Amino acid sequence: EEKDLDDKLAREVFLYKRQLDKERSVPREEYMAYSRLLDASSIDWLRAKKEEDYYGYAPKLQALIDGYKRIKSQEKGDLSLYDKMLDDHQPGWNMARYDVFFNHVKERLVPLIRESVKRPQPDRSFLNGSYPVHGQRRVMRKVCSMIGFTEDWGRISESEHPLTSCLSKGDVRFTTKYRLDDPSKAILSTVHESGHAWFGHNVDKDYDGSIIAGSISSGLHESQSRLCENHFGRSYAFWEMVLPLLKEEFPDQLGEIELDTFMAALDSIRPSLVRTEADEVTYPIHIMIRYEMEKAMFEGDLKASDLDKVWSDKYFEYLGIRPEKPSEGVLQDMHWPSGYFGYFPTYALGSAMAAQFCHAMREEIDPDGLIRAGKYTDIMKWLEEHVHRYGNFIEVDEILTRVSGEPFNDEYYFRYLEEKYRY
Repeated sequence: EEKDLDDKLAREVFLYKRQLDKERSVPREEYMAYSRLLDASSIDWLRAKKEEDYYGYAPKLQALIDGYKRIKSQEKGDLSLYDKMLDDHQPGWNMARYDVFFNHVKERLVPLIRESVKRPQPDRSFLNGSYPVHGQRRVMRKVCSMIGFTEDWGRISESEHPLTSCLSKGDVRFTTKYRLDDPSKAILSTVHESGHAWFGHNVDKDYDGSIIAGSISSGLHESQSRLCENHFGRSYAFWEMVLPLLKEEFPDQLGEIELDTFMAALDSIRPSLVRTEADEVTYPIHIMIRYEMEKAMFEGDLKASDLDKVWSDKYFEYLGIRPEKPSEGVLQDMHWPSGYFGYFPTYALGSAMAAQFCHAMREEIDPDGLIRAGKYTDIMKWLEEHVHRYGNFIEVDEILTRVSGEPFNDEYYFRYLEEKYRY
């Protein structure tokens, strides 16, 4: 026990020192000036998104970018500007590692997308209907109960952009967003955020309130949300349980829809504009586009005034579509207005880690069978034992190695997508 206490203290000291080494070289006045920009930015972004006015917001975003550049340039260390940002969210990951990963995304997934869009597309008309929010809320309460998210340790609310806040092991909160046309979007969003919530809830109680619980790498956290969203929330087993709930609430819209029809629509590959509503295969392309733009913003000369056009051109290059309004394009995400530069790549990295975790999990337990048996929380117990309880006590590659027998390997991810979607 004394050794465990010493190990915990040593890890806390290491994490605090790593954080302080990055921050203490930044002048107080510089940080305060940036904080004032940041305070106003989210409000300005919400207004610009509502009014579809990117160019009115662009100078404010540029000021935020410039302020962040000044702060990161003064941090100690030999890393380049953008590598510092990447390291903040996923220690040990830099442009060199991400470039290899996203080159694999291009090589493996872009051809799969182009092949898929040529095939006859399934009927999706029932996912473009009218589903009143009050009915969706009733279904969501049942879904939350099914996945074990209960009011004794968590709370769900609503916001323009879904997010999760882990205040403590016993107080985890997240938000979702209801879309009137398609109830599956809010359900998948909720299952995604519940992955973050379960992680925060399952960290070892001895770490509660410490930096070990509060500084978990973004990629590892996203691996758990993407695991829940894609490997559980998009499974047949999950919708065998949830589709009847939707049919009961919305008989006119879904009463005649069979499970196979619903799943074909849910899993269809279709280039779309909004990241949070993307299918599994096109999703990492959304992230790659943002990664390429961030590199150009912080390692090149891309200005905020040009982001709207570059965004549109990249979506056309990779997905063959262009946004018609800023809320579908450069204004859709809250991350840049909130100062989360370098965060986006962890979504794709987390998706790849999720496939590696799930492959290892399926060798020990049957998540589909547990979902059908109403034992979703047993899946979370497995994750608690093998992933969640550590928090940031050990590094991500060590967790992956303990679970799967090897450090990060994106082959699990591409094999999973190709086996599921190439037919």
